[in-house]
Amino acid sequence: MCVTCEHMLYEEHRSAEAGPFDPCPECKKFPSNDGKECYHCFSIGNTIDECPECQGQPWSEEFLVIKEEIESQPPGTIH
Repeated sequence: MCVTCEHMLYEEHRSAEAGPFDPCPECKKFPSNDGKECYHCFSIGNTIDECPECQGQPWSEEFLVIKEEIESQPPGTIH
């Protein structure tokens, strides 16, 4: 799976944990995409086979390294 798909799935899990949201009309487990199906429903079975977190598997090492690098950088300033 590409790291972009992995990122989308990861963020959907975090959004669901963050609090109330407009649920996906298909699965009701993740936030909808402007009233349409969530990324999980859109991608699993179509572009990817499964979500690692849903299957109790770890995220890829490549994704975790990139995520850590991004999160360790201080936020930029807007001028």
